[in-house]
Amino acid sequence: MASSNLRCAFLGMGAAGSGLAIETVRRGGTISGWHDPNTEIADAVAFRGGLAYEGIVGRGAISLPPAAENSSEAVRDADIVFVSCTADKHAGLAKAVAPALTAEQLVVLHCGYVGGTKVFGDIVAANGGARARLFELNNTLHLAGKISPSTFVARSTKKWLEISGKSEDTEGSTYRAMMQMFPEFEYSENILLNGLNNPNFIGHVPAYVGNAVLHDRDLGEMTTGILHFHEARMGRVNLLCAAVEAERDALISGLGLKPLPTREFDRRAYPAGSRLEGGIARFGPKVQKRYVTEDLPCALVPMESIGRHFGIETPLISGLINMVNIFEGVDFRKHGRNVEMLSAKWVESFCARA
Repeated sequence: MASSNLRCAFLGMGAAGSGLAIETVRRGGTISGWHDPNTEIADAVAFRGGLAYEGIVGRGAISLPPAAENSSEAVRDADIVFVSCTADKHAGLAKAVAPALTAEQLVVLHCGYVGGTKVFGDIVAANGGARARLFELNNTLHLAGKISPSTFVARSTKKWLEISGKSEDTEGSTYRAMMQMFPEFEYSENILLNGLNNPNFIGHVPAYVGNAVLHDRDLGEMTTGILHFHEARMGRVNLLCAAVEAERDALISGLGLKPLPTREFDRRAYPAGSRLEGGIARFGPKVQKRYVTEDLPCALVPMESIGRHFGIETPLISGLINMVNIFEGVDFRKHGRNVEMLSAKWVESFCARA
């Protein structure tokens, strides 16, 4: 199968999903269906006839078919299903779409966080779905936002991403066509390490805690600018980020695995010319709520739980979970991706401890 013949479905058409959909069309693929629970997106896309884009990706627009009524309808006739909801929504989406998935389809979580395909696959199986071929990316393709429901703005485009899944699922023309369409994707078999090396939480959670006094307030440039997130992790917050990264890397090393430092991630993902450095539109909140509703249950909680399972201490990660639980009045451990959810056998199968 040629990449130009790929029929792709998109579940989630926020900034991440929109960016991937735009790249799919620009690279010759076809969008066979899409769905997002936010009806404002469907209405805006229908009015405009598609999505507009600007920023590092240039300026233009793509056409989109009308939004599907639900996620199951969206995935029919697709070769690849790209899932671009936040990771904390994976479980609910897997349950909803399970009856419609086929064994021939590829399902790609964009991105998976820790154990994304394990959680998604278990729920699909528990709800009578076919054993679809599941993959997860270690990050999203763009650093981007949406200035309106139908207008995508990208500050940067990653030139490298890791994609992980079972090795037997890499056979076949659909997988080869996807990798041809997205040469940024580099395959790795270690699904657990893929999620542990996702650098998102290293910036997100310390910035959320370090800027707690500013939440839910509009203080102009101090609190606005999705594409200016780097401002939220400056100064002492950056010291906290460095300490969190060191603790994560110690955990990964303790599992007998190799951590990917954020500086190395940036070197691979952001070569010269992949980021805009000036003239960036300032819109939306600088620190988003998803930085904790996604990162705590899908990154910090599993890291804490995996560390406890192997006798590796993670005091800073545990402290951040405790603080955000207080801020939000939510017990993120209750529904997080702990070792019990992922299964100890699955976690241990990816580790190389002596």
